[in-house]
Amino acid sequence: METIVASSDLKAAVRDFLALYPRRPIIQNLGGMRLNHSFATWFMLKALKPKTIIESGVWQGYSTWLIEQACHDAKIFCLDIDFSRLFYKSISATYIKRDFSQCPWAGIDPASAVCIFDDHQNAYQRLKDMRWAGFKRAIFDDNYPCGEGDCYSLRQMLSGCGHPHMSMGKAAYFGDTEQQLHYRNLEIVLRSVGTQQHALVEPNFEERVLFERNRKSYFEFPPVALTKISALWDKPYEGAYQAKPPIYPETALPAELQAIMAADPREFDYVYIAFVELT
Repeated sequence: METIVASSDLKAAVRDFLALYPRRPIIQNLGGMRLNHSFATWFMLKALKPKTIIESGVWQGYSTWLIEQACHDAKIFCLDIDFSRLFYKSISATYIKRDFSQCPWAGIDPASAVCIFDDHQNAYQRLKDMRWAGFKRAIFDDNYPCGEGDCYSLRQMLSGCGHPHMSMGKAAYFGDTEQQLHYRNLEIVLRSVGTQQHALVEPNFEERVLFERNRKSYFEFPPVALTKISALWDKPYEGAYQAKPPIYPETALPAELQAIMAADPREFDYVYIAFVELT
């Protein structure tokens, strides 16, 4: 992917994308992809040309529409444990109310597939889920920097900072009433967070070593444009928050991007969206 991006005219691609973007079914996709991540996902899918796309984390359905614009003929699977907030529903996608790790993916050719993880789960665990199912290529949306976010990200794994901020056994069912209540409540929490049982990760570098052993490529896609201060963290894109240089620097924004920036700076939220390919 890095080679494809380096050899592409990204500004021309942005112009093509901006002709598409006003037609999106959800104008203010709060809690979901905005312009920077939308363009990155659209561009990467068009370049990769997958025959199958597995979208883990659907939210209101905007990203499903985006996938359809990039890959008209791809077979799309939409996974979520809760479709109650769905606004856009594709007539051609297959919707599965189940976690990615629970699906056998029979009849799917992993070599021609791309997974998109926008599900706020442990990204390192998702790589292992992919490996177990035979998939090699994925886009990770919420790739939080150290000290941020609600899930363990690839960026955090590579930095070694972890994501550091429950116990069960038969004794729980034979103790006193207070102990039994404690374990019943624990089960409710575990069921509610699903695979977020992998949520707490102590700082370590061992996972980075194992990742390097299994990765073919890791690439953070550059943002189209950035605000000076991240609206997400209220910090500049420096140090641990450093991002790739944007496609358009703030001093050279075309009129269309200037208008979007003036109307809603949150359109340029950026969380280091990344492409991964395993060996």
